[in-house]
Order: sequence, then C-alpha cells, then structure tokens
Amino acid sequence: MPSLSTAPQDKRSQQLEYLMRRFGDQVLKLAYYYVQDQQLAEDISQEVFFRVYTNLDRFRQESSYFTWIYRITVNLCRDHLRSAAFRRLIPWGDTHALEKLESEPDQLPELTDGGEVWRQVMNLPVNYRVVLALFYFHDLPVKEIARITNMKEGTVRVNLSRARKRLKDNLVQQGVQKNAGQKAECKTKTSTSRS
Repeated sequence: MPSLSTAPQDKRSQQLEYLMRRFGDQVLKLAYYYVQDQQLAEDISQEVFFRVYTNLDRFRQESSYFTWIYRITVNLCRDHLRSAAFRRLIPWGDTHALEKLESEPDQLPELTDGGEVWRQVMNLPVNYRVVLALFYFHDLPVKEIARITNMKEGTVRVNLSRARKRLKDNLVQQGVQKNAGQKAECKTKTSTSRS
C-alpha cells in the first residue's frame, strides 16, 4: 500500500502523463508556430508540462485542460520572444547571417509537406500565423482562440481575415497557385460556420 504522501504524487504523475499524451504534439506545434525553431519549441513544450505539473493542484476548472495548457504555451512563447536572451541571438548587424536564418529554418518534418504554402504561412507575423494555425490546423472556433490568445473575438476575426488576405497575396505574388485566391475565398466561406 503506497504511503499517503506519495498517493497524491502518483495521481498527479498519472494525470500529467495523460495530458502529455493528449496534448503534447499540439503544444509542440503551437510553440513552433511562435518560435519557428524545432529545438526551441521542444524546450518550451517541456517547460509547459513542467508548469502544468507544478500547478496541477491549482487548476480551477474555469476552462478546459486544453485551453489552460494552450494558454500556458502562448504565454511562454511570448515571454521567450520578448526576452533579452532571444533578441541577442538575432544577428541584426550581420545581413548574411539573417538571410541564412530565413533561408534555412529549422522546421518540424511533418510541417514541411505543404511546401511553399507552409513557408508563406510561417512568414506571416506571429499574431496572424498563430490564429491561422489554431483555426485551420487545430480546428478551433474563434471563441476558443480568443480565450487561448487572450484576444477579443473581434480581434481574432480581424487577424484571421488579414492573415488570409496576406497569405493569398503572397501566394499569388510568388505564383505558387494561380487559383490561390479562389481557394482562400472558398476557405473563408467555409470558416464562417465555425465563428
């Protein structure tokens, strides 16, 4: 029979294991949408689940585990992008190094299959990239995206609209698909049912 002091610990460990299996890949992808670096996304993902574990007892059930974990992920990614250590990694004075960073992004293998379309999505500003990813890749409604990103629903809708337009313009400009505009419009029409 386990001691009383380890019983709650075992339950927390089992709960964490379940949450990691359930949301681990999604957390990793969301972190990648923000930081665009696989190793960094993995580090952030580990930190997310460390924080989940340490705060599991304080989870108030005001939202789903999904929303809570995604919110932790978004906050950690934002903190990282604002950190002085991250800004020092970007070689602002060295244009050759910056061009190399842009031309050889460290991408998750399963995300590179989209080719140029995926590359164009990842070139969007982070606020557009993340709402697109949550909406299309994770099939989340606008209301849930607003909760996760701490934005108003109207702001999420505006960012989605602007992201679609910018993506469409970029794809047409790149000549990736001659009918990219038609496909983006079709997606826009089908997406209104989830908002």
